[in-house]
Amino acid sequence: MILRLSLDLPEDTTYIRTTRLLSRCLLEDIKVSRETIEDVELIVTELCSNVIRHAQSKETHFLVTLEYYKPQVVITVTDTGDGFSQEGVAQVGSERKDFDDGERLGGWGMMLLEGLSDKVDFTETDPHGTTVRVEKTLHYETQGDADEAAERDDKGGGVVTASKDGR
Repeated sequence: MILRLSLDLPEDTTYIRTTRLLSRCLLEDIKVSRETIEDVELIVTELCSNVIRHAQSKETHFLVTLEYYKPQVVITVTDTGDGFSQEGVAQVGSERKDFDDGERLGGWGMMLLEGLSDKVDFTETDPHGTTVRVEKTLHYETQGDADEAAERDDKGGGVVTASKDGR
């Protein structure tokens, strides 16, 4: 592993941008291609937005973990909300509540995640909540950049943990 970044975040849209920027900076540092970086940013945004829109957790926070390996990034988001069932997802293009209690058309998130990712897994979290694990292959600007990432991966990397309230 090159690096593991864990963020314990409030269910607040303010932190979506922060999470996107952190994921971008780390991918730029290991010289991942622009297209791959943009895909990862969209995945992170969708996962975080879904928690904030849908989880309705009593603890009002969620955990985002980004694990960077040479061949891939693994993004895991865990909430303590009511849980998720694919059968319960409203039809694509249907109206639903937005952040500001307005209405919006939605339902494209699952298609977006599946289209940008190599693998998407949803798991129920005990006693309640959902963990979503997404894998995305990393493509590098040059073979030399990929080789450098492999060297960092072989060294074992580091772990960074952050939370808004010091947990």
